[in-house]
Amino acid sequence: MNTRQWRLVRLLNRGEHFSARMLAEECQVSIRTIQRDMTVLEANGYPIYSEPGVAGGYRMLPHRNMPPLVLADEETIVLFILLEWVGQIPDFPFGTIRQEVAERYANELPKMTEQQIVKWKDRFRFQTVDTPPSPQNPALLDLLESGRMGNILYETTKGQRMIVVDPIGLSFEQNRWYFYGQTNRGYRQFRVDRIKDVTLHELPATELTFSDLEQDMTHVPMTTVKLEVSPLGERLLEGILPIQSERTWLVPETELPYLGRQLMRLGPEVRVLEPLELREQLIRQAAEMIAVQRSDKALGQD
Repeated sequence: MNTRQWRLVRLLNRGEHFSARMLAEECQVSIRTIQRDMTVLEANGYPIYSEPGVAGGYRMLPHRNMPPLVLADEETIVLFILLEWVGQIPDFPFGTIRQEVAERYANELPKMTEQQIVKWKDRFRFQTVDTPPSPQNPALLDLLESGRMGNILYETTKGQRMIVVDPIGLSFEQNRWYFYGQTNRGYRQFRVDRIKDVTLHELPATELTFSDLEQDMTHVPMTTVKLEVSPLGERLLEGILPIQSERTWLVPETELPYLGRQLMRLGPEVRVLEPLELREQLIRQAAEMIAVQRSDKALGQD
């Protein structure tokens, strides 16, 4: 199959009806060429339904199983490595299906290709993740598919709270699963391992996406955070901020208190250069910690 025929597959996968003339104009070829392409696609197992007549055309049958992809050896190896990498992530959405796909994929490989994969498999190693259990991922997927807003029971530092969320999606960041949504306080990021329950709300969702989030975040006040870290601090920082050689990040101002608490875990391996507000926050937290350690009083007592 050539590039144009793959393009035709993508067009028909939209589920729409296309006349031969529409497809010919889209691909800038003759109607006869489109007809020959459709014959090739049908011969390769694509369930294309053709309707004769003046108002006729082509469409792809819904709810079908697509024919197997024809992959080169290197493409086969890359796909296998990607499946292996996904398998390292705990509570991956559609995890059961992922395992079935991996097994079916491996069983269909020619012996020679399988031997190549075994060879390359021992040449790749994925970082061991310390992702906490995120058992609510399936419920969050159901929420995203429901088209409705959700009620999330969330574990905060002050106890459990029920929060109404207009869902956006799931994100795997810094070895953690996060759920993004819009609340009455704006956009929020929820650690999935702290979500205790998910139920459907009666209101319809707005069908927000990560693109909407990124576009709206351009109007959120940001501040520059600049750090100095030791070699050990650089390794510890991986679970808090994405690694950057300049050690400078743009962070929403509202996230500074949370970031300060995370940086406290690095102890003397990190020094805040900017902003002064964040540095003063760490100094206050350190003083409070020293006072607690020197005190003989039970925690929570004045």
